[in-house]
Amino acid sequence: MNVNKNMTPRYIFFSFIILFFSCQDKCNEYTTYVNSTPVYSNMESLRDSIYYDDIRDINSPGKLNYKSGYLFISETGKGIHVIDNRVVSNPKKLGFINIPGNYDIATKDDYLYADSYIDLVIFDISDINSIKEVNRIKGSFQNYYENRMLFSENLGIVTGYNEEVIEEFIESKDCELVF
Repeated sequence: MNVNKNMTPRYIFFSFIILFFSCQDKCNEYTTYVNSTPVYSNMESLRDSIYYDDIRDINSPGKLNYKSGYLFISETGKGIHVIDNRVVSNPKKLGFINIPGNYDIATKDDYLYADSYIDLVIFDISDINSIKEVNRIKGSFQNYYENRMLFSENLGIVTGYNEEVIEEFIESKDCELVF
């Protein structure tokens, strides 16, 4: 019986040693994520890029506005399609007003109001064949973009993002709390 009493502490000791060294707190991890870097544009160059253009396909329609037989359909972030809808059974695309950063439109009397990032742009639509910008209220929506960190006086306005897919392999990462 004396032999068993001496063996028990040894078994306990060696059992703890084996358990201690057999626990592995390291593991390998494979991670994939997208890194988005903002693309900034100068507001002056964006302001100079508003023009009336030929018709184009409607790919991402936004708001729709009807005025005196004409439809104005915003193309999300790009501008406004002008459509003659006086003959409902045969609508005709007339043109496209290129307005970078356009998401919202409204009409009142002979004027079309549109946002262009931080500006409010006003067009005279009294002659639908000769739509012209008649006024611009600079900075009308500046607070909206500043509060979302999308505008800076130094850098300009965020007009998009460059996206890069990054794949990482982390060897022997501490995975103690990986549940």
